[in-house]
Amino acid sequence: MDLYYAEKCSIKNTGKNITGHFIKGDAATELMILQDHWQGKLQMIYLDPPFFTGNAFYFKQRIGEKGWEGDTKYIITHQAYSDQWIDRASFVNMLRQVLTLSHKLLKPEGSLFLHLDYRFSPHARLLMDEIFGEENFLNEIIWAYRTGGRAKRHFSRKHDTILFYRKSNQHFFDPEAVGKPRGPLKRNNMKRQKDKDGRIFWSIRSGGKEYRYYEDSIIIPSDVWDDISHLQQKDPERTGYDTQKPESLLERMVLSTTRQGDWVGDFFAGSGTTLAVAQKNGRKWLAVDKSVFSMYVSRKRLLQLISEGFFVFSDSSLKITNSSDSSNVLYTVSFSDKNTIKVKLVDYSCKQIPCLSNNFLDYVDFWSVGYINSDRYFVQDYTFRTHTNPFIKQELAIPIIEVKSEIAVHIVDIYGKQSLIIIR
Repeated sequence: MDLYYAEKCSIKNTGKNITGHFIKGDAATELMILQDHWQGKLQMIYLDPPFFTGNAFYFKQRIGEKGWEGDTKYIITHQAYSDQWIDRASFVNMLRQVLTLSHKLLKPEGSLFLHLDYRFSPHARLLMDEIFGEENFLNEIIWAYRTGGRAKRHFSRKHDTILFYRKSNQHFFDPEAVGKPRGPLKRNNMKRQKDKDGRIFWSIRSGGKEYRYYEDSIIIPSDVWDDISHLQQKDPERTGYDTQKPESLLERMVLSTTRQGDWVGDFFAGSGTTLAVAQKNGRKWLAVDKSVFSMYVSRKRLLQLISEGFFVFSDSSLKITNSSDSSNVLYTVSFSDKNTIKVKLVDYSCKQIPCLSNNFLDYVDFWSVGYINSDRYFVQDYTFRTHTNPFIKQELAIPIIEVKSEIAVHIVDIYGKQSLIIIR
């Protein structure tokens, strides 16, 4: 089932104006399916796969108004993904499949960033050389950060490695798009001066020549990124998703290798950072992740950004249910005027233990109303909680349309269960 989201969404729309497409599924499996339509269409791909840690990683779900206002008693934890493998060979096989298929999806001027750490980056470098060609290696980017504890038996491990490869020598790269002004800081024994146009510069003489460095000149980042910090626990970007990356990190990659309107891919989408950065900067995005929580978190994050166009979420496990078969959901339907129908949620039972609240709305993380047409669900109105707005609406409105379609309600609860119910 495809769920189309937008502030203004036409059921007659054939999908030509899609700004993004999220597919719930395994990366290697879905990339095989995507080859027919997407081969040679992506300008840039960012991959942040599991790091071969042997651990599980989690998503912290806030419950109701109290949870979103910071009460830790109203937070539950779900497993977001597992990084546990039978052996090293199984991990290598997965990564080789994803990289090979990703390479085919790139345009000739496209490029790929592979994000790993000390555990597997040397092996990944050999894989990338094999698939992309050693001549297409561009950078080993070191993302250095200061967070975390101190090691007692070795030097503290405070960086990740991002391997940057192009598909061919036609690749597009615009480093000035992520450059920053040099600024007023003095460097070495330079002398501060002003030229005849009033521009400030710092100068130094060497070998009989004067070298000038203007304050407003652009400095291009090197391959060591120590100016981007890890997200802190209370950072506004935080979604509750383990291993979430900061938007500033993805922005540097996206802006330097893509143009407005280009397609960006992320096949371990996680918390949706790549998607959010692409959406904010006028790029389109194609995402895959097998976690239902990745889909939910990404959708809510994107809905706070959308202004024009619309995006699609595809989940083959989502089935349409008739209202008569959905005893856990109660709602009322009324006409507010001749052009609008109102749907009010009056009860929801998620049938989970323990009982965390007496308010049924606390169990609802997201819900929407829309129309089902040609086996696709077109959202017309939606509501969900955020840090800035911890409340969820109990009533939504839907315009009456002339196209023959069925009204439906889509509900996602705090335990990850979702329902798509036709209103009879």
